[in-house]
Amino acid sequence: MKFEWLPNELILDIFEYLNAIHLLRAFYGLNSRLNNVINTSIKVYHLDFRFISKFDFDIIYQQYHRLIIDKVVSIHIADDDETPNLPEIFFSRNFIPSSFIHLQSLSFYSIRSLELLNNTILHCYYLPCLTHLKFIQCLLNDAPPDTINTIWSIPKLTNLHIDENMSKGICFSRILETSSSIKYLSIKNVNCDLRNLSNILQRTPYLQRLSTTIICTEKIEKLTTTIPLLTKLILSFRGSVETIINLFQQMINLCSLTLHTSHLLLNGNEWKDILLNYLPNLKNFQLKMDFHFPQCDYIEDKIDELLDTFQTDFWLKKHQWFVRCNWNPINPFNQAILYTLPYAFKDFHFTNELYSKSTCSNKENFWSYNHVKTLQYEGNLSNNLQYFPIQFPNISHLEIILPFNDKFLSNIPLLNHLISLDVTLLPGDFVYYQLQTLLNRAPHLYLLRFSHLSDLEMILFQITNSSIHRLDFFTKESMLYSWYFNRRQCLTLANSSLGQQCQTLVIDIENRIYILDLINNMSNLQSLTFQCKDDKWNNDNKILSTTNDELVQWLHEHLPSTCEIFRHNNQTSILQIWIR
Repeated sequence: MKFEWLPNELILDIFEYLNAIHLLRAFYGLNSRLNNVINTSIKVYHLDFRFISKFDFDIIYQQYHRLIIDKVVSIHIADDDETPNLPEIFFSRNFIPSSFIHLQSLSFYSIRSLELLNNTILHCYYLPCLTHLKFIQCLLNDAPPDTINTIWSIPKLTNLHIDENMSKGICFSRILETSSSIKYLSIKNVNCDLRNLSNILQRTPYLQRLSTTIICTEKIEKLTTTIPLLTKLILSFRGSVETIINLFQQMINLCSLTLHTSHLLLNGNEWKDILLNYLPNLKNFQLKMDFHFPQCDYIEDKIDELLDTFQTDFWLKKHQWFVRCNWNPINPFNQAILYTLPYAFKDFHFTNELYSKSTCSNKENFWSYNHVKTLQYEGNLSNNLQYFPIQFPNISHLEIILPFNDKFLSNIPLLNHLISLDVTLLPGDFVYYQLQTLLNRAPHLYLLRFSHLSDLEMILFQITNSSIHRLDFFTKESMLYSWYFNRRQCLTLANSSLGQQCQTLVIDIENRIYILDLINNMSNLQSLTFQCKDDKWNNDNKILSTTNDELVQWLHEHLPSTCEIFRHNNQTSILQIWIR
């Protein structure tokens, strides 16, 4: 049966599985019937520009944006290695947020232009249906108070998510606007003290769910605002016992608490007293406590004493809250981690040198860590280590040093959800065999990143995985370990299996001429981020201008006019090309 013979109802069911960009590019314009189905029956569109090619973006703008602009309900837009400088291009082509009159959700990723952020947030104020707003690594820590105030004044905003991943905090103490609509607030990876938090809560009186990080430098800090409607809290906390008690005293109606503490050691009896005295309505409690024992030669005895305090009726019978404690007996700092079962957090640092004990009567239970998405693994190659039966069935990001102990493969029997793999390669051909073993288990892997690359064996270009579309050979976070590709290595990469399917490439090269080799030989390459050893740009320049940028001018002369070429705003040694 041909596709066009299907009834409209089945066609619409199929269309629901496609995002707006793929739907329009694949089906609009094929015939009048499909055009009519799309025009009359599809009421909402979700635009995700995070991985769009330049060619598809141009087509969407030129042919379709007027057709769908009043039906778009969500937009995701990013300025990263897949779509460099896209937000600037997006808004320069009259994609004004306030034009999307039915927009309900707007998400920004890695936007580094403060002017662009300010203008965009101002437009958000005039969106009558906007309820969800998200900023991921958008440098809001440099935003002026007026910008943050505008966010808090958006009329119907209910969900606000800010994830800066920056050590410098955002000055929430200057919020003057009071939101009558925000109910769900997440400010992850933004260091916040109780002074800032007090003002946030005062200006968000209808808050029901909060996710935040609190770091207190004073022994006792006090929260001055009561939060009567707050029922769910996800908190990373570093501070004193007195401060966390004061915090909980203002959350009398809290029903669910997910808590990660650092450098705070409380036993089961102490936690019991805190929960009973200050959180009487608590039903769900998930704890991860990172700590270290004072200098002690009998760590396992101390672990046993600690676990005994979590084996009372309060923990085992009334709530059935079991805990597990992991530690490394050869760690010189006596570090340990205690957490409730099942493990409820998205990240885990795993080593095959761990020892573990729990309060669960059945020692075979709770070994599947289903919530873990990001796994960092480092292990000893010795075969004399005891197998740790933990399982990670749902990880999407793995960081690992190769070679690794083969016992680790038993901890990750399947990697069906793995999207990104970050590897550090130590010398030796065996590491490439192990890397291929990992790739064979990861049918949906998108990104392969090589961190701290100190040497380059040609065998690297023989590895295969048909799903990989992005290759990173350096990370912006650790550019001290740059490895510059020579021409032979560039051509070998370009003609390899991975090179031919690669759409996004991040790389260091010795000479600018190799850029042409990569672009001309990598048939699917859509974006290129690179550092060039013969770049003459002066990093002391404070104002970037293409008129005095010798390398950018050279690239414009040697590449097609359709290519967009930029220097990274914050790390000016990095250049980006959006190719096709």
